[in-house]
Amino acid sequence: MKATSDLHELGEEIEKQVHKFGQELHDFVERVIPTSTKTKDFRPDADLIVSDTTFSIVMDLPGLTKKEIAIIRKQDVLTVRVEREVELAENEHYKRKERKSGAFMRSFAIPEKADASNITASFRNGVLTIQLPMGSTDEDTTHIPVQ
Repeated sequence: MKATSDLHELGEEIEKQVHKFGQELHDFVERVIPTSTKTKDFRPDADLIVSDTTFSIVMDLPGLTKKEIAIIRKQDVLTVRVEREVELAENEHYKRKERKSGAFMRSFAIPEKADASNITASFRNGVLTIQLPMGSTDEDTTHIPVQ
């Protein structure tokens, strides 16, 4: 079905452009109304990977533990929240601070065809991987004529 394929490609392009616009808007707001330095400095990037069977979010979170990561699904949005604090002893102070700390939150739209009831998450070697199985595709859709 050429029309279905074209419509699918158009949908993907729209999704990319909306994501790009959202990122540009976020970056603009950060420049105009910056949040605290801690939050701004600690914002790991994410890869969104889609296949026929799975939607995956992969984030590098080095130096964190599972206990510092919270993943919340609310309707069709998946949110990853992390708080990383490095505490010094009372008699210590920084001569130089290069490691990032603070809190951050990233939200991701769950694709319409993803099965949000079967989300899995793993955290190994500082990499968080969240996976959602994808439901049926348009090719699996059958139209039943009314008689």
